[in-house]
Amino acid sequence: MRARATERGWLVPATVVACIAALATAVTQSALPAGDGYTKGFAPWWVSAISAVLGASVASAMQRPGAVRMPRRAVLVVAWSATILLIWSAGGIVFDMLRTLAVLGVPGLPPVVDWAGFAARAAALAATALLAAATLSYARATAAACAGCGRGTTRPPGSWSGYAACLLVLPYPALKVYWALGGRVARSAIGTESVEGFPIAELVLFGAAAVLGLALVQSWSRVFPRWMLLAGGWTATGVLLSMGALAGLGTITQALGLVDGPVRFDGAARIVALVYGSWLLLGLAFGAATLGYQRRTQPSCERCVRLSAA
Repeated sequence: MRARATERGWLVPATVVACIAALATAVTQSALPAGDGYTKGFAPWWVSAISAVLGASVASAMQRPGAVRMPRRAVLVVAWSATILLIWSAGGIVFDMLRTLAVLGVPGLPPVVDWAGFAARAAALAATALLAAATLSYARATAAACAGCGRGTTRPPGSWSGYAACLLVLPYPALKVYWALGGRVARSAIGTESVEGFPIAELVLFGAAAVLGLALVQSWSRVFPRWMLLAGGWTATGVLLSMGALAGLGTITQALGLVDGPVRFDGAARIVALVYGSWLLLGLAFGAATLGYQRRTQPSCERCVRLSAA
């Protein structure tokens, strides 16, 4: 196990550094005045701090499995739990980026940015990606599988994940179209009674997501370069998991009284919460579909060749 652990090379040390950066930015954020009101309901700074400490600790256990007496299953549970909390901590970074564009002159959201929070969420996002990659590599290495491409582990997710992604795309644009056509149910739950224009951008964006979900599991996807589908799939996964965790976990913690958020807990608001919360399931579906596509189209790597020759 020690020999296989070294195959992760730079990945585990980079994960530890990223988690330390996430911890530092979270603590800095807590010491500064509260940001703009758009961050109400975002993950509190201590969630990022706790998840960063867990991430750095469990990454160290991955790097030196013989020096840390921690069962493999416990390492994986802690690592994936820390990853989920880091995803939640990064939730809302899409709003940060859109507001940054507004600062640069692009019309859209108000040009006001919570810069300290933006930095903390960006650091959490980087730590999320590295910790997830390190955990996946550790799981492969400790299961006698190829640490490079995963051959030797369980089968890749089936085509159901792409079809699930295609179906889970529907609730959000359907609700937006309903409101645009004059529907009033649950409209007040998002804090405004104004009627927006027809959601053309949402339909185009989520329509493209539906096509991507199918492309990841259909043979006609060969007309697209592999890197394009992987980049699109993992980007969609990251964005949707981040926003879905923000909506889902944020609502739960507000209901428990742990955070002060904007959610209203009346009947209409539950509809909105379910629709926005479906982004978390959509992100999971995209992640499974993308992983399955990556595994199915992965050429034989150098590690596989060396293991086969040994």
